[in-house]
Amino acid sequence: MKLYILGPVGSGKTTLARRISQAIGIPRFHLDQVAHQRDPSAKIGNRKRPESERDAIFQAILAREDYILEDTGRVCFAQGLEQADQILLLEPPTALRLRRLIRRWLRQNLGREACAYRPTWQMLRDMFRWTKAYDTGEDGVRARAEQYPQKLTVIRSQRELDQFLERYYQH
Repeated sequence: MKLYILGPVGSGKTTLARRISQAIGIPRFHLDQVAHQRDPSAKIGNRKRPESERDAIFQAILAREDYILEDTGRVCFAQGLEQADQILLLEPPTALRLRRLIRRWLRQNLGREACAYRPTWQMLRDMFRWTKAYDTGEDGVRARAEQYPQKLTVIRSQRELDQFLERYYQH
């Protein structure tokens, strides 16, 4: 099984990937960690990997028999959409995603939630900007996912998510 979970920041990708991974025993890969690596000397606490390194890591993941990928839908990982058996696009309401972003940012600043970047004011502003870019379609994520209608499921509510999980991943 090759599953690609994508959606805007704050949509619940990491939580869902962890939940499915634990339920069915397939490894999950957070593509932020493929695109970036920790660098305490960098202003935001990480840095972009060189493209060749990023692509080599990604190709090694794609060569696996089973995996769960989760990402915001970056263009550089579009091959994952092509190879996936199933694509989940998480699209909860914008207001919910914004609340999650603020809560996450506060928890990270209080040291109650780990993160791979420094949770600065600028990072929070960037997350709001990314949210707007998703909502307007400017980032192209939804359009990339919609190229695969035969394997795409869009999840917009908790009810839809529960129904999907019951159908495919609950034992």
